Amino acid sequence: MPKFIYEASDENGVIKTGEFEASAKVDVVRHLEGRELIPITITELGAKGESKSSLSSSVFERITGLDRIMMVRNLAAAIRSGLSIIEALDIMIADAQKAVVRNVLINAKSNLENGQPLWKTFESYDNLFPSVFIGLVKAGEFSGNLSGTLDELSDHLMREYSLSGKIRAALMYPLLLLGAAVAVVIFILIFVLPRLSKVFATSGFELPLITRLLIGVSNTITSNFVLDGAIIGFFIWFFFYFRKRPSGKRLINWILFRTPVVKELIKKIALVRFSRTLASLLKSGTSMLDTLNLSADSMNNESYKQALMESIERVKGGIPLSDSLKTYPKLFPRFLVGLMAVGERTGTLDRTLTTFSGFYDEEVDNTLKALVSFLEPLLIIVMGLIVGLIAVSVLLPIYQLSSGFL
Repeated sequence: MPKFIYEASDENGVIKTGEFEASAKVDVVRHLEGRELIPITITELGAKGESKSSLSSSVFERITGLDRIMMVRNLAAAIRSGLSIIEALDIMIADAQKAVVRNVLINAKSNLENGQPLWKTFESYDNLFPSVFIGLVKAGEFSGNLSGTLDELSDHLMREYSLSGKIRAALMYPLLLLGAAVAVVIFILIFVLPRLSKVFATSGFELPLITRLLIGVSNTITSNFVLDGAIIGFFIWFFFYFRKRPSGKRLINWILFRTPVVKELIKKIALVRFSRTLASLLKSGTSMLDTLNLSADSMNNESYKQALMESIERVKGGIPLSDSLKTYPKLFPRFLVGLMAVGERTGTLDRTLTTFSGFYDEEVDNTLKALVSFLEPLLIIVMGLIVGLIAVSVLLPIYQLSSGFL
């Protein structure tokens, strides 16, 4: 028998949501009328528990970092004001603007009514919520201080969102320069060279090698645009597929760690995220081993993830975390390791890591500015060389052609 998610209102206008098994929607309506509820929406669940009516919207909608921040802040504020989690979710469901957010909240409320903890719902949406998010909610429920943990999670998500925004803003101008260079080259190869090549073909002059090469590239591109699109699409798909594979991650990581300026930026971003995540989890009362596992899962850098996974085994054997990280001097600077050693001895590791993450957050800003200062002139030089090379390949045969008529 299929399941239906319903949203209904009582006589006071309070929104009620839940699940009900029935053979048809009309049976759900009768069930709600028997409870003196007015149906608002009734949606049938698919085989995997996903709302059929929301599948198409879920394909195009995503839960963004800002959505997660607002969800956590609203839930923390509602619980702190004295509302139960169920009542808080009712309010959030009524205010949800995105279908995908509404579905998560509806399922969370339904699971809570069936005796499951809140973190279980987020775990079932692990493609939308990172492991640190799930781990902090779990720690808050176990400790009985969910509102406080949600505040900590909100701050953590906000700092992550701010860090990502800084990176995007800093790289926007270099990417625009690169895009402009590519657009100019494509315009010349597709629209300019094909017309000039016809003039060159009737001239009888032997064209320079660089001109012949560019005309060959231009003819290849303009011969079949459908094939061009298929090749470009394949390379884009292969890039995203390869970068998710372990071998692809290792190769990208190897390249980044050998690129000037970029390697320092990658290292500092990883250290900020590591120290911030570790501090947030320790503040929530999560055990050291669970904290390290969640921190390792949250790391996008393969080198740091591998180092943390190996450190977990050493910590299980009774070795302090600072001593374990000391064996990776290229990844964890002595400054951090020394601070962590003091924090472990004094029982203030979470505060020590918070201080370090704040310090290195400023270092990320400085390194981003250095990277942009390095990339801007480099890209301008590269653009000048490419455009100049194309200009020479076009102007040289024109000069030869004009000289032949003099």
